[in-house]
Amino acid sequence: MFGRRPARWSLVVQPAGRTAGQASAIARRAQEISERMAPSGPTATLIIDGARSQVAHAFGRKARYDLDHALAGDCNLGDAVLAVPGTSLWVLPAARAIDRACGEEGQAARVTQAIESVGARVQHIVLTLPPTRLAFLRRIRELAVLRQALIPMDSSPDAGTAALAAIRQTMSETEIAAFHLLFSGMGKAAAGRLLSGTAAIARRHFGATVSAAEPVEELWRAEMPAQPAGERLPLVETVL
Repeated sequence: MFGRRPARWSLVVQPAGRTAGQASAIARRAQEISERMAPSGPTATLIIDGARSQVAHAFGRKARYDLDHALAGDCNLGDAVLAVPGTSLWVLPAARAIDRACGEEGQAARVTQAIESVGARVQHIVLTLPPTRLAFLRRIRELAVLRQALIPMDSSPDAGTAALAAIRQTMSETEIAAFHLLFSGMGKAAAGRLLSGTAAIARRHFGATVSAAEPVEELWRAEMPAQPAGERLPLVETVL
């Protein structure tokens, strides 16, 4: 199902009041990166949905199992991973398992092991988390060093307030201080106003850097050097 060890990680912080529009934006962005970031062909990408973002639904898939089912022995780990037809994308619903991992030490080790097992076979991993579960980042070495995150935004009246709350909590739980807003369901003028206001408040009150997510074709491409057998690929952080 998967081809190689992970080279890139992206963190999506899901603000309160998640919407179908946000899920669709995350899904589209992940598919664009999967299709365009690698010159040799589509990048195998795993989306770990730890925020109940409903990304699988955005791809037209309905999850029968999730990571919690797999850890309980109700299915194999592979059964919990949903393939998105016609793409190099897979989705692993993991919110219940990550909820448990944040409250039970024994469960945390099992969740981490499962995620590392599945993630070791792909080239890009996208993890969505709510701000209340960001402590989970400390469980996986590659996640603990992330310094930027993407926040999906829509046209709801409280989108800016929700984003600022997510930024504040993220900065209190992690070393992340750079945030990229992914807008959906609004025109450029409305998105510009929302970005300007959110960025100004976040900079003044939290010391955060907030910008709009760059078009996929402008994202930095990392050339991965050849690695000796058995060695981990170096972490390359990609803004989804």
